[in-house]
Amino acid sequence: MELLILISMIALYFFSFFQRVAVPGMIFDELQHAFAASASAITGLAAIYLYLYGVMQPVAGVLSDRWGAARVVLLGGLLLSVGAIAFPLAPSLPWLYAARVLVGLGASLIYIAVVKAIDALFGADHFVVLLGAMMFLGYAGGLVGTFPFERLVSAIGWRAGLLSAGIACAMALLSAWALFHRTGQFAPHPRGDALRAIATVLRNRNSWPNLFLGIGNFAVYFLVQATIGKKFLCDYAGLSSSAAASFTFAMMFTTMSLALTGGVISRLIGNRRKPLVIAAIGCVFGSVALMLLFLRLGVGGGWFLPCYILLACSSMGSAAASALMKELNPPEAVATSVGLLNGSTYLAVALVSNAAGLIMDRFQDRTIRTAAAVIYPKEAYECIFLLCLALSAAALIVACFIRETHGRIRISTWSNSDWSNREL
Repeated sequence: MELLILISMIALYFFSFFQRVAVPGMIFDELQHAFAASASAITGLAAIYLYLYGVMQPVAGVLSDRWGAARVVLLGGLLLSVGAIAFPLAPSLPWLYAARVLVGLGASLIYIAVVKAIDALFGADHFVVLLGAMMFLGYAGGLVGTFPFERLVSAIGWRAGLLSAGIACAMALLSAWALFHRTGQFAPHPRGDALRAIATVLRNRNSWPNLFLGIGNFAVYFLVQATIGKKFLCDYAGLSSSAAASFTFAMMFTTMSLALTGGVISRLIGNRRKPLVIAAIGCVFGSVALMLLFLRLGVGGGWFLPCYILLACSSMGSAAASALMKELNPPEAVATSVGLLNGSTYLAVALVSNAAGLIMDRFQDRTIRTAAAVIYPKEAYECIFLLCLALSAAALIVACFIRETHGRIRISTWSNSDWSNREL
């Protein structure tokens, strides 16, 4: 029964990740054409989702620790479903942004609540492996949001495609509610001290390197996967929409596979987390460096497929990074600590997405406008990838200062005025 409860939560995480990848990455040109919008306005749709997601992660952690996972998952699923249905019905850009706010708020509550549920239902021994499995199944939503969604949009249009996804999300929400009600998941949950939990994590210096790593790791990966990756291939390499979407499909499939195996690899190497985190950032740095080299050499689009796959290999460190954050902080703050980590990561993603849109707009006078798209010059993408290279290099340096846990958890002793912890 515990496994069925977890799967019902992951189903909602599936749709949250679909929304994250599909919009605006797969329909960048369609949205720009439909609403006569600038590049920064479209990348802003990704950014507003990510700003909300990042800001809400600590809140999601506190709510999950205080209310329990089931209530938070259902609240997030409700907001996500309403926003997902409203988005394709939006008549104007402001309405589009309003719907995206609801999607971002809803999605922001789900991941941390599922992490909390894994810890509560299955314990520490299985945490990193089950977290990797959860990421694999959730990332499947991102996989559907690449090439399959692009083909659906080609067949029935972006509005009908997104409306179908929104209705399916609402059905998953109703199924989860029925299961939680039948299994007693709404029972009273012990309340913790939210402010003390946040202070505990932020005052722990071992947490600080982890909070920085998302800037040069996931932010760069996500920018390519869900915001500009498909458009870059169409603009620079002249790939068709379906061919470019197949690249991000391969990227997402790699992400899923390595997210699943990352936890297992960590177990096989003695529950070590740090090597996987460093290797993940190394993949980001190597991928961006190769893309810059290929841009300078003027090579064709097919050469960028290995770069996209290498970038996706960074997902091998996802479960390890969350496990590190959990293990370096007291068990009372499981969801809060992972929420702060996820929050810093997604704020970084939002900032990088905004920066990419602004860079593209700086080259507005050198664009080529067609009936269906605005094509940006190679130099715009070179500037974006140079920024990504600098961020990943900084993250690689910071990663060397991460403290290894070897899977050992922290035991916390709370007092009225202070806190301390020791390893178990």
